[in-house]
Amino acid sequence: MKKELLIMFSLIFLSLISFALPEINFNHLEFLRDEFQVEGQTKIGYWIYAEKFGDKYIHTEAKGEGVTCVDDVARVAILYTELYKIDNKAFYLQRAKEALDFVMAFQDTDGDFYNFVFSDGKINKQGITSRKSANWWAARAFWSIANAIEIFEVDKEFQEQLINSAKLSYNFLSKSLDENYFLNHNSDVSSVFLLGVIEYYKYTKDEKVKELAVKVGDSILKTQILEGFLTGAYNEGENILLWHSWGSRQAEALLELYKITQDQRYLDSAEIIADEFYPVLLSLGPIYEITEYIRLYPQIAYAVEPIISTLTKLYEVTNEEQYASMAALFGGFYERNNHLNTPMYGPNGEGYDSLHSVYINSNAGAESTICALLSLARIKTLPSEFQELTQAIIISGRKAHLFEVEKMNTGIYSFTLENINNVVLKTDESIRVRQTIDNFYPGTYEIFVSGIFEPNTNFKVTSGDHSIEGTIKSSKDINSLGVINMNKNEIILYFKPDNGHIYIDQVILKPIDPLFVYKFKDNYYEFTKEGTIQVEYEPTEIKSQYVQKVEVSTEKINESYVLNLDELFNNDGIVNFSNRKSGNFDNFEGVIGAKYPAEEIQKLLEKDIYYFENEDVYFKFKIEGKDNLICTSQEIYLKDFEQIVNYLYIVGSSDHGNYEGTLTIVYEDELIEEQQIYFSDWCQQPFYGEEVLMELSYRYDSLGNKENINPKLYLLKIPLRNVPINSIYLPQIPTMHIFAISAK
Repeated sequence: MKKELLIMFSLIFLSLISFALPEINFNHLEFLRDEFQVEGQTKIGYWIYAEKFGDKYIHTEAKGEGVTCVDDVARVAILYTELYKIDNKAFYLQRAKEALDFVMAFQDTDGDFYNFVFSDGKINKQGITSRKSANWWAARAFWSIANAIEIFEVDKEFQEQLINSAKLSYNFLSKSLDENYFLNHNSDVSSVFLLGVIEYYKYTKDEKVKELAVKVGDSILKTQILEGFLTGAYNEGENILLWHSWGSRQAEALLELYKITQDQRYLDSAEIIADEFYPVLLSLGPIYEITEYIRLYPQIAYAVEPIISTLTKLYEVTNEEQYASMAALFGGFYERNNHLNTPMYGPNGEGYDSLHSVYINSNAGAESTICALLSLARIKTLPSEFQELTQAIIISGRKAHLFEVEKMNTGIYSFTLENINNVVLKTDESIRVRQTIDNFYPGTYEIFVSGIFEPNTNFKVTSGDHSIEGTIKSSKDINSLGVINMNKNEIILYFKPDNGHIYIDQVILKPIDPLFVYKFKDNYYEFTKEGTIQVEYEPTEIKSQYVQKVEVSTEKINESYVLNLDELFNNDGIVNFSNRKSGNFDNFEGVIGAKYPAEEIQKLLEKDIYYFENEDVYFKFKIEGKDNLICTSQEIYLKDFEQIVNYLYIVGSSDHGNYEGTLTIVYEDELIEEQQIYFSDWCQQPFYGEEVLMELSYRYDSLGNKENINPKLYLLKIPLRNVPINSIYLPQIPTMHIFAISAK
């Protein structure tokens, strides 16, 4: 598969042609910037949301909350303050000042902050995400203000406002800490507060402020997890083990604390999370949340930015090159270094909302845009040779793997599926599950399993000629099954409950020595914590789970030629009442999702045939089993089709938004024609103006309940040349579904 050592890391970049880090583009942030009324005063803030409609963005408020908020505008202040510290541009200073002016307008006389303002200019004083509560927005406001005091030496009058505001905020928040010196009993929001305390100390040089910073930092240290799957992460739960990627700045805050104390414990803590836990996130993506199981999605910019901020500061303190490399590889999330190989940073500086298993939410509000820009600003502080690595794509390696057990090969064993927070496999009998691993790298892995297990549940894990076995204690946590030397790209797990039911959720493989193979300018490199080397690597072709090339027959019904798509169908999106708990139209990440009601569609069919009078065209529908295809670049070849037809009619819809792409038609004379294909969301109005073929009175949700939502099927009419069609190539859009195609 690889691997010949060619050159050590320190020499690699001497021979490379430079790739530029994406420019910090403020166009979209400027689009979000607007004048807002705040209790009768005009202030400059930033729209909280921007929804995408076609190729345009529309300012959007948070319903029930407001149009702009302190939490996001404080982020803007931090962004421009940090940029000004790097490059003393007047523009950065001016933008920071107006953002800070907005933030201070929401501070009450006690020092706490409100968060949102409504469109009518009234501050939202009652909403749970806005009222005074010594919460996230108060901590971030304090941080943004304290962080900016230094740069406003050039504007003494405004600096005095910042000093007074910071003092008021510090006094209030320091008195709001619990017995562990935490805000809201959590280490995450407290780490934001700690960043503010450290900046406030840098200005005041008050030893009592420093003493408080140490107390908060020591409490954060105590929350660091030192064993198990979450080794290195900080527990953010009060009564349960919990970690979430957004807002997890504990290591960043401890690094800043190290700078003012030189206490090695704080640096060691940051290195532990970077060495032990960040490789897991580099493997699986910026996981959204981990509790009793791993919630992979959505993956958001607010998860990536704290990681990058921590790693760039860790490099600054240690000068260890692996941290700079890792920061840039995480920064590649905004380029194409994610599982969809798709940018999360738009051409106008948009930070897209979220990455999911098969689609990107391209809405671009303040939080995601600012986090993307701040990430790039942090990476700009690295030497240029590391900045370039945002263009690298991780393609393989000895990485962490996550498998949903219900999607694994269960063979002939009996079980049921239960929806307990996450879909789990339930059984009271012994069961064996197996999984083949694509792009597998041999090595030593620790095996974890999540679920609910009765006492004395026996297990055995096998890979190739190696195995481990033992007993799982009754637990709802992510349990370690032990360490196994894996030399084969398959893992087999056997479970035998002693008494009662067990619920198996996820299987996780965590390498003892992580290794990442990435591609950069047509060369391949291995990255580990020991450094980076260039290697020879032969990529392994991964076969798609979908049929890609199919020759289909046609059936003539009056003047319509109906394509037989059965072999291409790969999704079960239509179910009847008795099977309403099965099926999955819109949840690619799981095995159960919402779906169309079969009985409603069948009312409109006659022997599976639907006649659409408006176009005098017939369609054939399949109700049982797989009934539609997810668009994954399928190639449809028409068998013995010599007819000349005027139009191609396609019935379909999209899930999770409105999507468009390119349909390619190849004619018998070998001329190739590209046509735009687009389908609106199945539960919304036709965004593209396409015709509604069917509108149904309800749908089934993932649990099989009826929902009073009107799902639709849309019709596209595509004009054709006066030449027979030879083949049709569908786009690669996994959120777009096609149910029927006819020609006439």
